[in-house]
This record gives sequence, C-alpha cells and structure tokens, in this order.
Amino acid sequence: MQNPYEADRIHDIVREGLAQVLGSSVDEITADATLVSDLGAESLDLVEFRFEMETKLGVALPKSNVLDQLASALGGSEQLYDERGGISELAAEVLRRSAFGYREEQVHAGMRPYEVAAAATSAHWAAFTHRIFDHLPEACTECAADKAQIAPSGKVQCAGCGAALEAATGDEVMAEGVRTALAALGHAQPVG
Repeated sequence: MQNPYEADRIHDIVREGLAQVLGSSVDEITADATLVSDLGAESLDLVEFRFEMETKLGVALPKSNVLDQLASALGGSEQLYDERGGISELAAEVLRRSAFGYREEQVHAGMRPYEVAAAATSAHWAAFTHRIFDHLPEACTECAADKAQIAPSGKVQCAGCGAALEAATGDEVMAEGVRTALAALGHAQPVG
C-alpha cells in the first residue's frame, strides 16, 4: 500500500510532539534545530517523545540505532570506529544514507557516537518516521484492499474496511536501510 502521509504532515506531527514533551513552542522546533544542543532535550525527554509518537501514529520506532544495526550487519564493530573511538568514514556514509537523512556537515568521520545522537533534529525523526509508513503491507489482511488512509485518530487504516494497518517496525526499516547502504557502497556483508 502507498504511504498515506505527506512528509510535511509527519514533520508537523513530530514538531508538535517535541513541543509538547519539551514544553516549548512548535515554532522553536525548526528543521535544523538539534534536539539536544539547541532544544535542550534530555534522554528521558526523548523516551517520552518516542512513546508519544508511537501512541499517536501506531508505529514502532526503532529501539536500536544505525550504528548498532551496522555492527550487526558487519558481524562486529571493528569497522565502525577509529582508534580514538570516533566513527569511521564507512559508518558516517551509512548514517548519511540512512532514512534519517543526515547531511555531510551533520555527520562525519571522527565524530563520537554521542555526537551523532546529539546531531539529530526534528527533520531527521520526521524523515525516518515517514519512511516507516513506506513499509505498509501490500494488501489488507482483512479485505485484500490495497489502499491506506489516515483515520481520524491519526493512525493508518485500510481504506476498504477500516482495519488498522501495521507497518514494519523502525528496527526493521533501519536494518533494511543499512543493508541497502552497504550494498550501494559495494561493501560485502557476512553470511549467516
């Protein structure tokens, strides 16, 4: 089924959720404002934000991060970090190719993992959340309809019968993105 959400609408929902959790104005949550440095989000704020988004949209955001998924795909973390603990160029490139949509000036080799996490913005979370909705089932399991719509609740449902639709989980989407990035980079992945 086709994603029924426009990317801008998901970004609005993400910004509204962050404003609620952080006790700020939606206008303060610009696409380039980092959640941690610019907006002052702490780890508990991000947990609450994640819960709010999952509840409102009916999706499962990732429990892991891109670097964890990359280590899993590579069979270990040896290729992810330099001798100082900064991320490798391979890790930086996979992050830039991920569904989060980091730009080169936001994520680069040598950054520490906590710096990567601190570089996240509302636009990154909106891009990733939107990508989750690109992974809806091909057809409804209840009526076999192939169109999705947004219910008044904000969750995605079958346009034919109104049944709730479940997209792939954030971890599944992230793992697929890592595999796709590695393949595009011509990087062999371990078998098994």
